[in-house]
Amino acid sequence: MIAFKEHIAQHLIGKRLRFKCDCLFPMDIVGTIKSYKVSNNEIIFNVEHNGKMIEIGENHPNLKVEEA
Repeated sequence: MIAFKEHIAQHLIGKRLRFKCDCLFPMDIVGTIKSYKVSNNEIIFNVEHNGKMIEIGENHPNLKVEEA
């Protein structure tokens, strides 16, 4: 068995998603999840956006996601 967060994150690898957040660091990013890591009980996704790699953590307040 694996941890629940690992299981969820593995299913998102290769998906193209839109991440939107209206918090202290507002963002509206569309990208493909290339990999992830779990750090301090938070999933941090490595997302390819316009040829660049960006780390997006799941603990952003008000973070919303949809398939792109």
